[in-house]
Amino acid sequence: MNRLQTQMGLVGGCALAAALLTGALYGAPAPQEEVPAKTPVQEAAKDAAAPAKASMGRVIFDGEVPEAKPLEIPATAAAGCCPDGESVKSENLSLVVSKDGGIQNVVVTVKVEGVKVEIPEEPYVMDQKGCRFIPHMLVVPKGATVAFLNSDETSHNVHLLPLANAPLNQTVTAGKRIERKFTEAEPVKVTCDMHTWMNSFVYVADATHWTLTDADGHFSLDGLPAGSHEVQFWHETLGKKKATVVVDENGKAAAPVEVKLAMKKKKKRGRRR
Repeated sequence: MNRLQTQMGLVGGCALAAALLTGALYGAPAPQEEVPAKTPVQEAAKDAAAPAKASMGRVIFDGEVPEAKPLEIPATAAAGCCPDGESVKSENLSLVVSKDGGIQNVVVTVKVEGVKVEIPEEPYVMDQKGCRFIPHMLVVPKGATVAFLNSDETSHNVHLLPLANAPLNQTVTAGKRIERKFTEAEPVKVTCDMHTWMNSFVYVADATHWTLTDADGHFSLDGLPAGSHEVQFWHETLGKKKATVVVDENGKAAAPVEVKLAMKKKKKRGRRR
């Protein structure tokens, strides 16, 4: 089955480029068992050489873009995160907007009736490197397993904050990993209590096709059959939206859609009498 599983990873901290991590880890242990981490298969070189796909649409910011504030990273807490002379990357990835308004890391999903999703036996991967989660946003199908690696020389803990899936708060020492299966569809926030600036999301999708918007807000979904499809959009800061995309017989959008997301308005409190 053709489906796009584009995971836009964070360019890793400590001045080391970390590629998109969706590779296979063989010999996986039982969930939560702590074992030596294995190096996932890297597909970055192949992806970089592939020709650009035609955009089906774009997600843009509606309104004045708020100032991007760096993460607060206390030097004492960051000790051991990076080699001497290097520091933890402080870029805040909760809202990344390009110069012309394109929003990165928006989850884009479509559910086509009658299409079966095959759950891979190998786990998806989220790493902890340079005291940052990589990638920042990971999309997986419902029923998939995620391996949480620790590539740092310091300990971390993986703290999941789900509503429907089982919670988890477990230490992962240097060079180890743990695994967790996600059985319910929802966005799950991931944090590290030892390094409070570390946060990411595992978006568990009840969908047949999914992707993330790129650095300019563009997206494309491979394998959609011809016809009209309802597309769901979700962003960790800006919330949800729906749109319709019409796909022609060549698998291309008949007319690329433009979706606007804005900051949520704060509710006004009523006066007490």
